[in-house]
Amino acid sequence: MRIRIRRILIPVFYCLAIACLIEVPLGQTDLFGEAVILWDTLFRAILAVPVLYYFYQEDAVFRGEKRWDLRAFFLSFGAGAGLSALSFFLMRAAGVSAMEEAGKTLFTGELWLQLLVLLIASPLLEEFFFRGVLYGRLKELLSVPGAAVVSSAFFGLYHGNWIQGIYGFFMGLFLSAAMERCRTVKAPVIMHLAANGAALFLNAIVNAAVSP
Repeated sequence: MRIRIRRILIPVFYCLAIACLIEVPLGQTDLFGEAVILWDTLFRAILAVPVLYYFYQEDAVFRGEKRWDLRAFFLSFGAGAGLSALSFFLMRAAGVSAMEEAGKTLFTGELWLQLLVLLIASPLLEEFFFRGVLYGRLKELLSVPGAAVVSSAFFGLYHGNWIQGIYGFFMGLFLSAAMERCRTVKAPVIMHLAANGAALFLNAIVNAAVSP
């Protein structure tokens, strides 16, 4: 039991240490302007993903044979884009302004930076941690549904505000299901990439429509 708990805490504390290492100096400068959150994510991904990949590879024996082919790729991509688009239109129809405020922190900065972070750095960082490592190691203590709920709850809290937290929790359940079904982190990474890509695309369309 102690070993299983330690296996969960080590990557958690490592990522927390990386977050502190990055966010403290970023908080002392305005060099990155409104795009500071994107730069923060990029720097954390650069430092954390290689170690998270090591943890992920270390757990390969527990995952079993992966189920990944072209069909799984397109299903993952379509599910991610579809869920993101559905939530986008539901939020707008409900007039949820908090989502728009959250979007202002993500869809800022140069386009190349948005694409790099939202389509590469963020999916890799978050999926290797929450699904690739945390979800897999929680299954050593909990049932599959229990591990999915707990890892998704932390994924929701990670987003830092209530509306993104709710979205993150439910999206986390789908991402966990993809991880469980395909037994490879490639599935949630592709889903996450597609979800962020759809949000970026739809946000650009909306901004273009309202611009004078």
